[in-house]
Amino acid sequence: MGSTILSYRKLEALIEKKTKQCPFFSLSSIGKSIEGRDIWCVTIQKPALSETKIVQTRISSLRSRKKTPIVITASIHGHEATGSTALLRFLNKIQKDGESMEWLDDLIVFCVICCNPDGYVHKTRYNAEGFDINRDFITQSQPETESIVNLIVKEKPAVVLDLHGYVWKKTSHIGLIEPCTPPHNPAYEYDLYLKWALPLAQCMESYLVAEKETFSSKRFKSIQGTYIPYRDGKGGWDDYSPYCCSMYSMLHGAIGITIESPSRSEDGITWLLLALSAALTHISKQRAELNNNQAAFFQRGIKNVHPTHSTGDFPQYYVLTEKNEHHSGLRKLTRHLQKNGIKLYSSRKDFTYDGHSFPAGTTIVPMNQARANVAYCFLTKGEDLSSGSERISEFCAWSLPLSWGVNCHPVFEKLDAGMKHFKYFEKDSKPEETRAGAPVSVGILIDDGLFHKKAHSGLKLALQQMNIPFQELRAKDLASEKALSSVNVLIYNGYEHLFYPPLKIRSVYRDFVLDSLAQQEACRNNLHTFVQKGGKVIGIGAGASKALTSILELSEAEVHSGGWNKNALLQIHYKNHPITKGYPAEDTGFVYRPAWFTNTGNMKVVALFKNDPDSLLAGYWPDYDQAQGKAAIIASLSGNVILFGLEICFRGHTSYLYGLLWNAIYP
Repeated sequence: MGSTILSYRKLEALIEKKTKQCPFFSLSSIGKSIEGRDIWCVTIQKPALSETKIVQTRISSLRSRKKTPIVITASIHGHEATGSTALLRFLNKIQKDGESMEWLDDLIVFCVICCNPDGYVHKTRYNAEGFDINRDFITQSQPETESIVNLIVKEKPAVVLDLHGYVWKKTSHIGLIEPCTPPHNPAYEYDLYLKWALPLAQCMESYLVAEKETFSSKRFKSIQGTYIPYRDGKGGWDDYSPYCCSMYSMLHGAIGITIESPSRSEDGITWLLLALSAALTHISKQRAELNNNQAAFFQRGIKNVHPTHSTGDFPQYYVLTEKNEHHSGLRKLTRHLQKNGIKLYSSRKDFTYDGHSFPAGTTIVPMNQARANVAYCFLTKGEDLSSGSERISEFCAWSLPLSWGVNCHPVFEKLDAGMKHFKYFEKDSKPEETRAGAPVSVGILIDDGLFHKKAHSGLKLALQQMNIPFQELRAKDLASEKALSSVNVLIYNGYEHLFYPPLKIRSVYRDFVLDSLAQQEACRNNLHTFVQKGGKVIGIGAGASKALTSILELSEAEVHSGGWNKNALLQIHYKNHPITKGYPAEDTGFVYRPAWFTNTGNMKVVALFKNDPDSLLAGYWPDYDQAQGKAAIIASLSGNVILFGLEICFRGHTSYLYGLLWNAIYP
């Protein structure tokens, strides 16, 4: 039997009504969505203590705090609305039986009922800008993500439970409860985490099995357990990258756990409700130990002692300097670090380290601080995981200095720099600075949600941040001769499947692609005419490059690509060309589903993957040797067709590479 998901207006109305009716609840908005909807947080606590300071803010007070804070989030993926419904019923249960719930004596619970209101309303995985919020906790480019980050930084929850759906790995073990499979992020204190995460998952599992008669369907009544990746998996559900809510919270010492409901059904909602009840009872009984555990996590940061760190000692400091005069990456990075609870300092005098000279006023991040793990995760270059046997499920190369254009120097000895507290750089009075260029009219191809993603969203954000106006076009639009009449630059950053005819696409995605081979031929002809008349076409990434060559035949170059989740930060050799203006010959690039080019005789090679295995700085690309020495960026001799094998505007994350896009638009 399917469940009925409330409209967001009804959901909001019920939340407001319940919080007014029950003395255990208080309601606050922790932020706004892209479309202006409130992101509501219900704080649950016993009223007798509502006038006192419940959550201790000093790290030294974590062990003795009177109430242990817990954060529960739901519907970060808007179409996974079962979590929001389960939390609403959770409030019902507390309203009815709260006086007898012993865990309320020990815990203060922050319930973010719907983290992605716009996605909830539009029944999509992503927010209104097409961003997957649960892939944004490194970059924090979206307001919905910032709201949750601010809550975690402020309240220092001991446990974060993030409700999702829908996973049914095998008949007898339904749903999923973390912890995850390897590889584990070296910035986590995994011994402290696993000691509590695995028993918590097993407790929820045991309770679900014990209460299986609560379910209505035979499939749920036959439950023998849940899928716990750490215990049951062999890879593919890793916690290496902190792009997800639960993984990000682990950098703050929380026991972060993603909980995946088995289905959208009423039993799926009940499954989540039972799991939550078991979790809070278990956490309440272990609250003193959990407080001590989180305090131990922060103390390791303060003392700069990380006993399980396997890739070398944390540095004593990071020294940050601007990399490129055309970018303002340092300002962006320092604000990002402070927003995440990192303390920064400035040097009082000139100093030297490892052959480098630094002037007074240089930004320094000391690593003997409580949130050193956050700083390390964001600032370290990262690791090359390509030789590992584990399968990486998502991207694992995200160094903020490399991606945002900042020089980051790890320092392993005491500095004689005379540090003082860091002050904000002078506030921006305008958005990201850009360079002047000749007037152009830009169009971008959008995909509306092919494969439950909006691959063009990173491109869209990059253009917005560079103040470049654009209009949106769909693949089907290009079958009309008039579609390209109002633009002179067309940019494509998405899947090649967008130009497939429907018979080559699963039925669920057919609305996003072309209607026929005849339409494909019309698109091909119109694009050729567009280029012949002086229009420019820019393709970014493997999908766009494949479509523009093998399908739309704008270039004879051959496109090669790696696997879907292969990704890396690399050293790239940039040739002297208008597209590479402002970048040194040896600089950084980023790939996701890597692409490289051969048969480039009729094209100009603008950049190359270096012919050196050590040029892969961090990430997962086991067959990188196939691309070494090959073209990474190519352009037609006329300059009217430009293909990037790099992902230069990936999820709002690679802002240092935006200049390449600017140069391609404004040569």
